[in-house]
Amino acid sequence: MMRPVTARSIAALVAALSIAAAAIPAEAGNKRLSQPYTYTVGDDVATRTAGLFRVVAGLEASPLVYYDRKEQCLVAYIVGSAADITEAKREIEGFVGAVKEYVLPYAKSQHGIALTENDVTLIYFNDGGDGSPFEMVRRENGQYKAAPEAPGDLKE
Repeated sequence: MMRPVTARSIAALVAALSIAAAAIPAEAGNKRLSQPYTYTVGDDVATRTAGLFRVVAGLEASPLVYYDRKEQCLVAYIVGSAADITEAKREIEGFVGAVKEYVLPYAKSQHGIALTENDVTLIYFNDGGDGSPFEMVRRENGQYKAAPEAPGDLKE
C-alpha cells in the first residue's frame, strides 16, 4: 500500500536534501592554481633550509625561507624577541653557522652547486608582542644592514 504524499513528507524531503547539499564540500575552482610552475634548485634548497633551521634552532615551526628568483639568493625570515640590534645579530650568526654546516654541504652534495654564506640573506624580525613584527636588521651579501624602519631606540 502506497502512502499518500503530504505537505509534511514534502517538507521533510526538502529539509533532507538541503542538509545533504550543505554537507557537500565546496570546490575551490581557482583555475589559476593549475598553471605550470617550474620548481628550481633554489626552491629545493630553500625548502631544505627551512627544515634544517627548524631542527638546528629547535623551533616549533619552520621559518619562512624562499628562493628569490630576481636576486638569485635564498631569503630567510628569522623571528625572535631580541632587545637590540647587537642581540639580533648574535641570533643571526647562529643561523649563519647552520648555513655553513648544513645548507652549503646539502647544495653541494645534492645538486653539485658551490654556494657561499653570501647566497643567503637572513632578515631578523622582532616579535616582542608589542604589535606587528618589525624588521630590525638583515645580513645580506655578508654585510649587516639596519632596517630603515626600525624604531629609533634600537640603534647600535
